[in-house]
Amino acid sequence: MAEHEVEEAGSAEPPGGARERGFIAAKTGMKIGANYARYLSRRAIGTDKSTARAALHSSNAEDLFTELSKLRGTALKMAQGLSMEPGFLPDQFATVLAKAQYEVPAMGPALVRRLVTQAFGHPPEEIFATFDATAMAAASLGQVHRAILKDGRDVVVKVQYPNVRESVDSDLRIVRGLAGRFLDSGSIDPYLQEVRDRMMEETDYLQEGQNITAFAERFAGSNIIIPEWIPEMTTERVITMTHVSGVHLKEFLAQDPTQERKDHFGQMLWDTVHGQVAADHLTVHADAHPGNFLFLDDGRMGILDFGCVKHFPRDFRDDLIALYRARMSGDRDAQLRAYRDLEMLPDDLPEEGREYLLEILDILGGIIESLYRGDEYDFGSGELLQEFQSVMPRLTGREAYKHRRPVGSHHFVFVNRLLAGLISMMTQLGARVNTRYARQQLESVEVK
Repeated sequence: MAEHEVEEAGSAEPPGGARERGFIAAKTGMKIGANYARYLSRRAIGTDKSTARAALHSSNAEDLFTELSKLRGTALKMAQGLSMEPGFLPDQFATVLAKAQYEVPAMGPALVRRLVTQAFGHPPEEIFATFDATAMAAASLGQVHRAILKDGRDVVVKVQYPNVRESVDSDLRIVRGLAGRFLDSGSIDPYLQEVRDRMMEETDYLQEGQNITAFAERFAGSNIIIPEWIPEMTTERVITMTHVSGVHLKEFLAQDPTQERKDHFGQMLWDTVHGQVAADHLTVHADAHPGNFLFLDDGRMGILDFGCVKHFPRDFRDDLIALYRARMSGDRDAQLRAYRDLEMLPDDLPEEGREYLLEILDILGGIIESLYRGDEYDFGSGELLQEFQSVMPRLTGREAYKHRRPVGSHHFVFVNRLLAGLISMMTQLGARVNTRYARQQLESVEVK
């Protein structure tokens, strides 16, 4: 992106007030409504149904991304998560919203210089040997810049967008209002609180620095590369860390890598996630999207952005392991106990709701279980995505609408995000992985 393009696209501060952000959300709804009216008119004059629907999805997706890019923050972060949910959105939406991973219009150099100066009390040219005011990448909460410290270290500086932290609550109120049209609004509060807690952590870059240190210790001596945090060059809203050289998934695939190389990195992703879930520290890097992983020429893998880290209560993690083991062994009684322990099957559900929910849980559980049944799983077959797509009508159709109460522990918010992100990346890689190590990890956990 050229410097003048950066200035034009992102020099204005994202709106921080609830009224301004609500206005943009309402404006987005109006645009989507207008697109739907055009879709109906095209249908009326005989345009092919599938062509008209594809055009509708494309227009809505572009309008949604454009407006969310103005808001940034929580709104764009949630769109980023939706882009990774397998089969949940039409392809046009998933493709466009995936740009929230690292293609958000960046802030201009003048605004960046002001924010860095506010953070450190001195302009960037005084505290760095060099500082590139044009962003190398921009995402939902902040953007990163190349720099060199005065001691010669090659670093990146992540600068948080203005008003992001202040807008979390107002954005979640908008989400609550929209979700209330489809769900029992009171019952979604624990899930929104979970999102709020993680967002407040993710917008505290001092906390992220501590997370980087903890993960660097866990992966020391492995083929996983973690950047080094520079505490003296970090504040709550600007963080400096050593630069990790590598390519993101999109660039990696553009190199037309061999199947062997795709399998190599897919195996690393697969084993790294399972190792975190099974470990005693009960903490996972929960922001599993392509913008946070780098593939290095020497076969190592870099992990970036440790703002979104989830620490699980031991009981919850152990209940997850218990459900996995019950599914693998076919123990129906143990499955039902795990469903109840994980708040997936409330005791006060009416019989109709219980039957519907059990069927959905069994279908989804069977899909996930299929990943572990053999010693190898081929994510390039396309079968997994087809299976998720086949069940989506049951999750979003009229039958689902009758059951307006969300179920499952609020801790599932980030389990689902981690799982969706992992499956999305593995599918894009088309990797074939050996599943024996992951099974051993899950089976070795001592459930308390």
